[in-house]
Amino acid sequence: MARRWRVVLGVALVLAGLCATIAGLAIALLVGTDGSIGLPPTRIVAAGTAITLPQLDVPALPRRASVVLDVALADTARPMFVGVGPSARVDAYLRNASIDVIEQIDWPGAARTTPIEGSATPGPPGEQTFWVTSTSGRAPHLRWEATPGDWSLVIMAVEPRAPLDVTVTGSVTISILGPIGIGVLVVAIALFATGIWVTVRAAAPDVAPSTAPQPPAS
Repeated sequence: MARRWRVVLGVALVLAGLCATIAGLAIALLVGTDGSIGLPPTRIVAAGTAITLPQLDVPALPRRASVVLDVALADTARPMFVGVGPSARVDAYLRNASIDVIEQIDWPGAARTTPIEGSATPGPPGEQTFWVTSTSGRAPHLRWEATPGDWSLVIMAVEPRAPLDVTVTGSVTISILGPIGIGVLVVAIALFATGIWVTVRAAAPDVAPSTAPQPPAS
């Protein structure tokens, strides 16, 4: 009976180790050792004056953990603006303007947007004071080390007007994901190896102790 339960325990450890190994490999392949998730070149054609990615909810992370957002636009025919600001302030700035909201980023190279109709023309984005980070130009590149809060990313022309046709690349780096993936992989391998060892030991037949023949009594 005890041997059967040892076999069951060993098989359970092997299966747990196998599942954890798959999860660790998935994390490691997706984010690498630096915790970076890349966005391939994605073309977004919008009918409005701005493209927004709302609700960039950045949580409070452990010390020495960081979130870095990197966004770049391919060379455009007119100067473009890219900025990140508090969601409430961005909503107020773009109120009653026609915008396109990014609802989902598909892999690879596609984004789903929802148009919101409006007739107002927002003021030039570069004149607004609420941006926590921003950049502009014909091929702007923004890098932001995020702080906890609710933020929105905005892409629009320096002189706002519709429509918009941009190709976006970028990445999000969450530094803590890299060590987590490596840690899961190490634990998974240990579970897998332990499960194999327990299973092999439990399945091995017991060896009866040998008894030497007794000499005849004199």
